Amino acid sequence: MSRSLFTEPSTAPDVQDISPEAESTNSQHLGVEQTLLDWRSLRSQQDKEYEESLLADQENERRRQCYKAWEERRIKAIEERQQRLAQYKEPSSGLLLKFKYPNGFIRKRTFNVSDPIQVLFDFVGQDEMASEIFSVQQATSSIPIESTSSGSLMDHDITTSATLYVLWISTLDIQERCPVQANGMLEQSLSSVLSLQTLLSDQALTSLSAQSPLAPTSPQVLSTMPNSSETSTLFSSQAPVSQPSTQIQPILPSSEVSLVAASGQPLSPHYNLTPHVMTIEEQAPASPFTEQPIIILEDQEEPPESPQHPPELPFYETDLQTILTKLYSKVDMTFCPTSNQINVCRDRILECSLHAFRRRRFDPAAKLDVIFVDEEGSAEGAVDEGGPTREYLRLLMRAIHQSNVFEGHENDRHLALDTSALESKMYNCIGKMISVCLVHGGIGPHFFSQRLYDHICGTLSQPTLVEEVVNHSFREQLIKIQDANTVVEANEAIMQAADTLSIVGALRRVTTLEERDSLVQSAADFFANGRVCTALQQFVEGLKTLNVLDEIQKNPAVFHELFVCEEKPLSARDLCTLFQVCFSVQGSNKRRIENQTICYWRDWLVDIEVGECSPVTLEMILEFASGASTVPPLGFPHRPQIEFLHEANKVFPEANTCLIVLRLPVHSDYESFTKYMKEGVLQSPTFGVA
Repeated sequence: MSRSLFTEPSTAPDVQDISPEAESTNSQHLGVEQTLLDWRSLRSQQDKEYEESLLADQENERRRQCYKAWEERRIKAIEERQQRLAQYKEPSSGLLLKFKYPNGFIRKRTFNVSDPIQVLFDFVGQDEMASEIFSVQQATSSIPIESTSSGSLMDHDITTSATLYVLWISTLDIQERCPVQANGMLEQSLSSVLSLQTLLSDQALTSLSAQSPLAPTSPQVLSTMPNSSETSTLFSSQAPVSQPSTQIQPILPSSEVSLVAASGQPLSPHYNLTPHVMTIEEQAPASPFTEQPIIILEDQEEPPESPQHPPELPFYETDLQTILTKLYSKVDMTFCPTSNQINVCRDRILECSLHAFRRRRFDPAAKLDVIFVDEEGSAEGAVDEGGPTREYLRLLMRAIHQSNVFEGHENDRHLALDTSALESKMYNCIGKMISVCLVHGGIGPHFFSQRLYDHICGTLSQPTLVEEVVNHSFREQLIKIQDANTVVEANEAIMQAADTLSIVGALRRVTTLEERDSLVQSAADFFANGRVCTALQQFVEGLKTLNVLDEIQKNPAVFHELFVCEEKPLSARDLCTLFQVCFSVQGSNKRRIENQTICYWRDWLVDIEVGECSPVTLEMILEFASGASTVPPLGFPHRPQIEFLHEANKVFPEANTCLIVLRLPVHSDYESFTKYMKEGVLQSPTFGVA
């Protein structure tokens, strides 16, 4: 037996018998049915959004618990190492091993050759920054020893006093290396979270099923339906997942939904329509994910939009390399239009670059074709497979740093006002160049002032200090006004600076010392911010290239180290771990010579770092091998490699900057090795060929 809230006549009336009142009732019924269909469609969309939000919350909770579990395991591992190490007394004689940590800290300890390797790991891993799994590597070896290894020091060829470099392994790397073990740990640590997710999902599905207007209505539910004389409460568009209580809510036509609850008047008989099962939590606190009732006013043709969910915040900030990799993925490196050819001379990098970037069809989202031209005007002949581009981007960023659109301290640069640059839209081109440098694998600026970076990010900056006024004479005038002890002295200082103050709109007499401070502040603010407003707009417009500005404004803390913080200098450890050594077969004569050469190489890097091989720097060596003076934020396209030149006539180093391969010459003694390496790096004319 079917139930219906609409009374259906047993016989269809004659067309002539239909009264105007009946026609009006039928029209209202049709309008109500249309309203129901629209409401059901909206409700279905809301239910879908609710499910997506619920799943996102569950994923965030799972991630939090995951990282919490890993951190607990890391701390527990450190405590266990400290306890085990307390049982081993340091011998008075034996192997003196020196350990250099990633932060530059050095520790020493004496071991016996027969000691278990775990004693060494316990000593190294007692540091509070230690990871759960880490590795150590001898300076003369290309194979790291992970802390999960077993055996004795002798089993791992640690038989003489040496220096070992320590490398912490991140949680993500551990998961990639040991996915099975990581998954087992996660299953154990997150069992309670998964149970909670299952419970929430079941409750949510039950709640949504009960809310659906299309769900069949049970006899028990119909028996609890209110009649037309009962006062209706406004329906909620979403049900909480906790213990619900069931109520019935009739669906009202659009003309009276907002009025019934407030008036308490009985409903007309034809408004007693299809009921809707509601689950309303009694006295439930408001939640940001609980949607508000939909109220349709008489003068509204459509229901208002449901409130949007607040933006979901990530559990941890995305790292810089991940963001740049995402931007780089949108660059078509398989296509290089003719308009992207950049012909440059090393002594006129910026001028040549402006000519290329101003081409109407220059495409930043396509591959660059960089051609260096020597002083005679002929091309160097290097095919651009990556090396020339890295060299060019490094030189371009240096030229931007020294250009006339910036002023101030070397590592604290502000935008300078240059009317010629404004007219030629040079600020826009400079912003575009910086974006291209970052996304195409170049280095970061590392010279922005905090104020300039705040303006780019769209965040409020601190009031301008007088010391930030880069014009020396104007700064001295403001300081004199600021240091005036009386109003009379302040006005005298103001008159002395009248010409400049009138230009910036700050020329006025003061009657109090507070007005003096206000005048100085307004003049400094205008000099630092107001006068370069148009230039800043051009510059920011250029940074929109390749969507760089959007990512900066979404992740200001992540990009801060790339724009504001001073560039971190390279260390010998950085270069040792950066290159992968391609050795000959173990036990061969070549391998013996290569082992000795790598010892020379690593010793030379240490000597350079401590300043004993001036004027060679570690940055010069990386430039020689790759074309870049530091590891780009995006990273290299593949891991750099070291090969060996066994030919007797090849005494200088060589390099392929496209493949990032450094070829070391072999020499019988350390002095010869360092002599030819130094001459090769300093005298190399172009791309890593001495």
